[in-house]
Amino acid sequence: MTESSVGMPKAFRDEIANAGERVGQVLVSETELVRVWHISLAPGERLGFHRHELDYCWIALTSGRSRSMHSDGNTVVTDYRAGDCKVFAFAADEAMVHDLTNIGGTHLAFTTIEFKGSLRVGETSSFKAI
Repeated sequence: MTESSVGMPKAFRDEIANAGERVGQVLVSETELVRVWHISLAPGERLGFHRHELDYCWIALTSGRSRSMHSDGNTVVTDYRAGDCKVFAFAADEAMVHDLTNIGGTHLAFTTIEFKGSLRVGETSSFKAI
């Protein structure tokens, strides 16, 4: 836990300390290469703190707005358009812990794809050309 998270409510600090690797609400598919998750949040609904250790991407299925609080205390507000996509790649010792709250007036839905091999060039990867 970083110093900046000390000012957070105890419930959030506890949630961060126990953040799991379940990065979506529904695990849709899992293979040796990927895990595919769906997230669906009504206005005001929140997906609790979770830990990303695998490289991943999300794809917005609907337009909307979210707030994400990170374990270091930083908060990010993001506006989405359906079809938006963002990719994250982590070093072997990196992770990201955050939550996700729908702060817009519309339903917010995502597909998140975790990659079981590194996306970083030159790093060991379990990906095989098909």
